[in-house]
Amino acid sequence: MTAIGTVCQAGEGRSFSIGADRISVMGVSDTDAFSVVDYIAAPGVPGPPPHVHHANEEGFFILEGEVEFLLGDTTTVLGPGSFVHVPIGAVHTFTNVGSGPARWVGIFAPGRYLQMVEELGAVIPADGPPDLAAVVAVLARWQTDPAPAP
Repeated sequence: MTAIGTVCQAGEGRSFSIGADRISVMGVSDTDAFSVVDYIAAPGVPGPPPHVHHANEEGFFILEGEVEFLLGDTTTVLGPGSFVHVPIGAVHTFTNVGSGPARWVGIFAPGRYLQMVEELGAVIPADGPPDLAAVVAVLARWQTDPAPAP
């Protein structure tokens, strides 16, 4: 049996919003090893509260803009060409601190954790505050906990 794989041209991925941000799904591996998104973060909108994943890892490769990233107890401003690996158990969050949109390639491992982001998109509106109880419920289903900022 020969593996086929996936090809996704620019603009072809299915898209959804999470608050004011826009996510385009570029691919999910057939084996659930990873998923890849093109993430566009709106300026002036805070990112998620600090949180920790207990069953998935994430990667962020910054393409455009300035992203303030908290990883553990260290906060760094990242620009194009920067990469962050978030291992299981690491407190993290991000915020677009630039004056325009920030864009990155996001990687989730295992790939099914993309569904958590899609579920969050369903409970975080673009035009108002999220239902915090609904957000916490989504996070709990995906073995993710809010964490205090350092």
